[in-house]
Amino acid sequence: MADPSILVTVHSLDDPGLAPPGCSSIYALEPTPNLAGDVDWARERAPLADRLRARVATLGYPTADVVVEELYDPTDWERMGMERGTPFALAHTFFQTGPFRPDNVDRRVPGLVFVGSSTLPGVGVPMVLVSGMLAARRVDEYAGASR
Repeated sequence: MADPSILVTVHSLDDPGLAPPGCSSIYALEPTPNLAGDVDWARERAPLADRLRARVATLGYPTADVVVEELYDPTDWERMGMERGTPFALAHTFFQTGPFRPDNVDRRVPGLVFVGSSTLPGVGVPMVLVSGMLAARRVDEYAGASR
């Protein structure tokens, strides 16, 4: 993407123990295409990382003296078992977000309930926790109805 939205968080502002004294811990997330796209990650990994570092610095985050850095691209996510190298499951298009994600109940298979980032309500730890809560509720409802 020419101008992607990025998420930058400085967790050490809330928990100073996440970085040595006088330092910060920074997390930057930039959307990328999955491995079904046409990006040659072996060739593009370094240039994309350089552009992300420069953008984070331009936004005013403390990036001058990086001590430790970890970078993950879709090839890393695929090695960790994530289909086509996407940790967020479905595409980040409007009709695959929030209420448009697949339902967590498949009416064709009674008692089958889905949980996780590919189903309602969506990606991210808070949403997956809500997904787990919804799935547990559905299982309880099914168990109660089948008695």
